Amino acid sequence: MKGSRIDTLFNEKLTQHFVTFVEILFAVALGSSIWEFRPYLFHPDWQSPSFWALVSVYFTAVTSWIGWHKSTTKYPYTNSRAGYVRSILDAFIVATYVALLPFGSNVDKSFEVNGEKQSLGLYLWGFVAVFGLYYLSGLVRKAEYGEEASRTPLIIKYGGIVLVGSIVYIVIPDSLLSNYGWALWLFVSLPLLVMVTYRWEREWHNLPWVANRQIQVAVDMDGVLVEQVTPVLEKLRQEKKIEIQKSMVTDWEYPINETNIKIEIEKAEQQEEFVKKMPPIEGAIDGIRILSKKYKIVIATSRELITDGWSKNWLENNKICYEMFVNTRSAGKTLAGIDILIDDYIGNIEQFIKNGNENRRAILFAQPWNQDVRKIADLIEEGKVQIAHSWSAVLSLLQCGSTEV
Repeated sequence: MKGSRIDTLFNEKLTQHFVTFVEILFAVALGSSIWEFRPYLFHPDWQSPSFWALVSVYFTAVTSWIGWHKSTTKYPYTNSRAGYVRSILDAFIVATYVALLPFGSNVDKSFEVNGEKQSLGLYLWGFVAVFGLYYLSGLVRKAEYGEEASRTPLIIKYGGIVLVGSIVYIVIPDSLLSNYGWALWLFVSLPLLVMVTYRWEREWHNLPWVANRQIQVAVDMDGVLVEQVTPVLEKLRQEKKIEIQKSMVTDWEYPINETNIKIEIEKAEQQEEFVKKMPPIEGAIDGIRILSKKYKIVIATSRELITDGWSKNWLENNKICYEMFVNTRSAGKTLAGIDILIDDYIGNIEQFIKNGNENRRAILFAQPWNQDVRKIADLIEEGKVQIAHSWSAVLSLLQCGSTEV
């Protein structure tokens, strides 16, 4: 535990130094570019393609900078090969923004008679490079912290749109572009439209003031959806002749000879056949089906990363409806963007409530190992945490038509 704390402090210090370096680089680059392009920015020609191209670049750089700050706070750079690679990639992203600025300022040349087609082309391919670097940085961040750390499919989706647009611009006949000026405007505005939509889907639609947003409910697997303790105890009985009842497991690290229940569960869950055959908690399948009609369901598990594929197969085989699957083993259950957490571990409940907005709620799914709730008594008293002894009780608390409490 002590070593883990030292590593955390080191990672935070490493991140702080690198963030300071990039902020200085970013400030110098943007400051000098604003001075260089002041004719466009301080006396804007609203009909100039170069003005709007620069708007696209500045919008991308600033929103990316804000997102990067949030990312490095939640997922600090680690003292590892992945951490160093990620820092280099993020520095390249800043350098790409700097390169995009002169590309954007020259877009006007593509609108001139017999203009330089490559001016607009370089601008478009610069944004392809940005999304490519986003993707690579996201992959490395996932290697450090797990699936939740980056939404790479979203990057592929919007990066693909810019890539297709760039290819179309290259192959489209020059005569068509010269005869239809609106086509050139379409290519100029494409990166800005894509970036605004990308940021909206990635994070802005989750902002508290966005109206009519569907509430997101994160549901833990073990102890909430999946009965993990009973099959492990049965396994111990068959293999080691150890007789323990589930009701006796009143602590998550309940001792069993030289080991404990937590270690035995994690060991058993590294076997694919065992994971496949684990039974669902009574009422869980119907409960999720009912919840999914009203809420957006996110499956959040802290199992070993190796089990992700098996866990998804279990969910599919048991017809569990969900929108997203995240592994929180590395990052913990802070779960940005989630409104409600259903979990059986008090530590996860506490972390979730204390690392989000004041409207967050959590439901502690009652199990023998979480009966001592003194640690979260204040959260229960404030109404931020409620306790459910069954899936019927969960539905009742979330106002989904159940009458059993």
